[in-house]
Amino acid sequence: MARADLDAHFAKIDELTEEIERIVPTDGYQNVQFRSDLAGLLVVAIAATYESCVKDVLYERALRHHVAFGAFAERNFEKLNSRIQIKDLKKYCQLFGSGALQNEFRDRLKERKEKLLQRSGKNIENCYEQVLEWRHAFAHAMVRNHTIEEAVNTHRCAKRVLYVFDEVISGSQ
Repeated sequence: MARADLDAHFAKIDELTEEIERIVPTDGYQNVQFRSDLAGLLVVAIAATYESCVKDVLYERALRHHVAFGAFAERNFEKLNSRIQIKDLKKYCQLFGSGALQNEFRDRLKERKEKLLQRSGKNIENCYEQVLEWRHAFAHAMVRNHTIEEAVNTHRCAKRVLYVFDEVISGSQ
């Protein structure tokens, strides 16, 4: 899958964030609770976007092999139901390739994580899992433990996990 296709998914998150900032500004006491709710809804949208990205990457890989395999993958992965943690991505690499593909994902992810850690002090794996944890906490218990700004900044780091996953599954650099 072309990186531009993933970026098209992520652009929707950027557009949503811009609208939130325009419609519900940070100033004003009356906006605090509402912005907190919007932050929770935003991470739900981000996680749903991640699910769509994973599905699209897997569909495309399967279709390259055979139309019937693509149809099977589409039916099988129609409802990922939040099965997109890093451990799940590793399993998909195993399922769609081999131990070698799983090892390549692990190695590339480690390399990308170390580069970003050195440059910015951010861990892409932790950021990715954090988004999923926030989504779970908000969706199941209405826990509001992050801000819109934290969600956006964590997403900017976390999406790199999906870039690596796509590169490995698609066989691109």
